[in-house]
Amino acid sequence: MKPFRRNGFTLIEVLIAMTLLGVMVVLLFSSLRIAAESWNAGESKMAAVNQKAVVYQFFKRHLTAIRPLPMLNTEPSYSLDAVPAFQGFPQSLRFVAALPASSARKGLQLFSIALDPENSATLLVALTPYRVTEADQEPVKPEVLLESIAGLKFAYFGRIEEFAEPQWLEEWAAIESLPSLIKVSIALKDGSYWPDMIFPLKITRAANTQSVADDGQINEDTDQR
Repeated sequence: MKPFRRNGFTLIEVLIAMTLLGVMVVLLFSSLRIAAESWNAGESKMAAVNQKAVVYQFFKRHLTAIRPLPMLNTEPSYSLDAVPAFQGFPQSLRFVAALPASSARKGLQLFSIALDPENSATLLVALTPYRVTEADQEPVKPEVLLESIAGLKFAYFGRIEEFAEPQWLEEWAAIESLPSLIKVSIALKDGSYWPDMIFPLKITRAANTQSVADDGQINEDTDQR
């Protein structure tokens, strides 16, 4: 009598194979899900770091190049007002600085940085030419500098009076000079760490007003830090 030969799998073997296959598929999809979550978390962190780097470079580039100039009125004579262009408050800042040579805008610009009055979580920056011409009469639309802000604070280090000790102040009231340092403190809604940013000003003494009226440039006698 010939021995019996099996040509297939038993039901138990099929069930064991399907169970093992199911476990492998579950492990595979779990690994893919973890990898996708890690990838998304890494991209989110990189985006946050890049955003902070952009904001830091913006402040570093422009705050260190502040010009101690007075405000110009809109009359054709460009007469000088008594109000300095620099205004430093706890949650807003106004100053005059020049854009990089590669920028489409040329000449000195008046920067206005403040929280959006309609959304306190958004930081806006508006640029207007320091010398306004007829071509610059259109209203300026502020640009978004940063969103999702939980807190913003500017601070100013310097000497308000000539013989006073320099100190950190929440508001800069000196007319004849600029602060030596400007500190920018930002807190985000996601709670991520953002250290205080401190920037030194290259020029702190007010420019010769007559030279500004003549050519809009800082006089060579302007004191340097």
